[in-house]
Amino acid sequence: MMKVLGIIVEYNPFHNGHIYHIEKSKALIHPDYTVAVMSSSFVQRGEPAIISKWDRANLAIEYGVDLVIELPVVYAVESADYFAKGALFLLNAIGCTDLVFGSEDGHIETFTEIANAVSNSNDYEQMVKAFMHEGLRYADATNKALCSILGKEIKTPNDLLGLSYVKEIISNHYAITPHCIKRTNDYHDLTIHPIASASALRQAIEDGKDVSMALPNAKIYTHCYTLEAFYPYMQYILKTTSKEELSKIHLVEEGLENKLLSSKGYSMGNLIEACLSKRYTRPRIQRMFVHILMHNTKDEIKEAFHLDYIRILKMSDQGRKYLSLIKKSCPLALITNYHPEYPALQIEMKATKLLSLLDDSLEEKEYKEIAYINHK
Repeated sequence: MMKVLGIIVEYNPFHNGHIYHIEKSKALIHPDYTVAVMSSSFVQRGEPAIISKWDRANLAIEYGVDLVIELPVVYAVESADYFAKGALFLLNAIGCTDLVFGSEDGHIETFTEIANAVSNSNDYEQMVKAFMHEGLRYADATNKALCSILGKEIKTPNDLLGLSYVKEIISNHYAITPHCIKRTNDYHDLTIHPIASASALRQAIEDGKDVSMALPNAKIYTHCYTLEAFYPYMQYILKTTSKEELSKIHLVEEGLENKLLSSKGYSMGNLIEACLSKRYTRPRIQRMFVHILMHNTKDEIKEAFHLDYIRILKMSDQGRKYLSLIKKSCPLALITNYHPEYPALQIEMKATKLLSLLDDSLEEKEYKEIAYINHK
């Protein structure tokens, strides 16, 4: 039976730990083909990816991935459960048989036990909603519900994502076997060493430090995109948008429009601080800011959640061979460039146009970027 390894990535930035993940995953599964589904222009924590999706996809192919497909912004800039929903839907549609993710826990049994328990529980979702109604953020509400049902906790962002992956596989009966490998670093660690955290590397790049020991092709990180760079555009939006209009934007909820319009911030950081609360974390607020900048309404996002295509960002010879094997059986359209008939791709183009305010070369690539990488 053919084995197709799936990995879910952001590569923000692509570092030595990601090379370890690719190599370790392939050694564990011995796949015929390896597919990565990767966040596109913006990432799950509500920021622009540090470099373009095409540059990050190129690096993935260079270090052992056969095929990189796009996780659309509509799912990438979302909570863990929605992020997982989009990623697993695409990996299942493209025929992946195995998923390998990194975790602090390192034991897949932990995730499958909890995922099975909550999937078969009538109380779990209601408990999470009730705890969030009390003012807890999603991660804390999840932990409190898990403690009530199983006496167990999932604390770190990576493990919460891993749990979301396994829950998604189980609830949809996907024919994908999940596996996890133990992470090689602490996501809180901000020191720079050969296998450093993405947070540490982003900060070091922003500070202009030498990161060559931890980043392959470190020289490409000379012009990096940041959320702070969009402050003038955000300021203009807030000055010209009514409270009623703002409340229609995706993730603007529970009076957050009032906080934004009354804020006297002088930077994106100030605006974020004005919206933080026990319930609304920095990543949640930043995701909201991305949708405000793109003017994504709640109705537009709801329509775009329905995916009927898979977009190929980059492929090697092996990746092209795999696509030729599945092109007739794949239930979704396989595309490489922008097609305006897909609502999720319309959102994707809005994301690229937003990012093109910082780099005017990006918009043309949506139409003309070549997906195939010829290594000969």
